[in-house]
Amino acid sequence: MNLLGRHLTGLASFSGRENRQPFWLWILIVYAVQMVVGMIVMIPIMMGMIERMAPLMQGDPHRFDDHPELVMQMMTPMMSNIMVFAAIMAVVWLVLIGAAVVRRLHDGNRSGWWAAPVFACHVVMPLFYVSVMPRFFETFGTIRPGMTPDQVNAQMLPMMHSFGWLWLLGMVSFLMMIVLIVFLCLPGTQGVNRYGEDPLAFA
Repeated sequence: MNLLGRHLTGLASFSGRENRQPFWLWILIVYAVQMVVGMIVMIPIMMGMIERMAPLMQGDPHRFDDHPELVMQMMTPMMSNIMVFAAIMAVVWLVLIGAAVVRRLHDGNRSGWWAAPVFACHVVMPLFYVSVMPRFFETFGTIRPGMTPDQVNAQMLPMMHSFGWLWLLGMVSFLMMIVLIVFLCLPGTQGVNRYGEDPLAFA
């Protein structure tokens, strides 16, 4: 309880230091809660989509084989909801762990600004998905059987450019995340550093 209370009251505390054990325990707790909340939200969304598709499948089992665009049209609202939820969760995750990450970096005598690019990508990517994915499904839903490859490419090319930028952003975010995780795993400096007293001195 002391661990939870200390981190919940320190959500806006970006000064001082934090050693590895309480930091990683807090990250584990936040991640576990996020997974549980994600399942609670996602299961009804998925079940709702299945319920909407079931009557169409019963009436004509080959309906979606003949008209694959219908699948995309039905998935668009669901994907929009999922992307909005992912963006909200990204912001909540950042609020919950942001200060702790900065304090952990301070423990290694590193500036908290090392985390800024990772935090920025963590928020920007879901927002990018929110803007791109619904348009992708809507565009895919306009593709009809019998269209030529050139016609399909003309429809999908703008979306492919967007996904190219999204892939590049994802790779940059991944590499920066690896660097940040390494810093967070390294032991802190012994004794006093420019960010304060050694937290292990009070353990």
